[in-house]
Amino acid sequence: MKLNRRLFIKLVPALALAVAGGSWWFLGRTTRGPNIASQATTSIASDFPVTWNGDLPTKIDLNDYRLRVDGDVSKPLQLTVDDLYAMSDVQKTLKIQCVEGWAADVLWEGIPILYLLSRAGATPKSIDHVTVQSVTGYNAIVLTPDDVANSDNMIALKAGGIPLTIEHGFPARLVAPARLGVEWIKYVNRITCTNK
Repeated sequence: MKLNRRLFIKLVPALALAVAGGSWWFLGRTTRGPNIASQATTSIASDFPVTWNGDLPTKIDLNDYRLRVDGDVSKPLQLTVDDLYAMSDVQKTLKIQCVEGWAADVLWEGIPILYLLSRAGATPKSIDHVTVQSVTGYNAIVLTPDDVANSDNMIALKAGGIPLTIEHGFPARLVAPARLGVEWIKYVNRITCTNK
């Protein structure tokens, strides 16, 4: 069969999805049922671009996953995906701006960083900085007390009204609209406070 230009254009997305889908292992279910778990096993197209930047976890077991809020806090937290969804109550349309030149306004839903830190017993006045880290350990981002106090900065669980896709950082990612998208850490599993 001769591969013409039209056939090639039709096959590229299917091949890309097959390759991406085959390279991911997301295991486990939560008590919230299959919606969250099925989101983690499906590689689907999204309405804004994806840039990997080397941050590719090989495995996230939802039974073991915890978002830790620790460091110089009085009440360290270890939060499951269900815990995070129970706290998630903020929806904001915020712009993600990429160093590659694209930008997108996206409806994000999640938990303000300030709320998470307050639950752990920290305040912007008590900290010098906060480090946000991925399950991969990738490029931990440092937030200032002003960043923490900014109500737009959150740990997002949903984008566009649905749980984050694998490509966009399932199960949780940093949203920080004053910063470039490369700093919006995906697959967040640790937030560490350091006192002044």
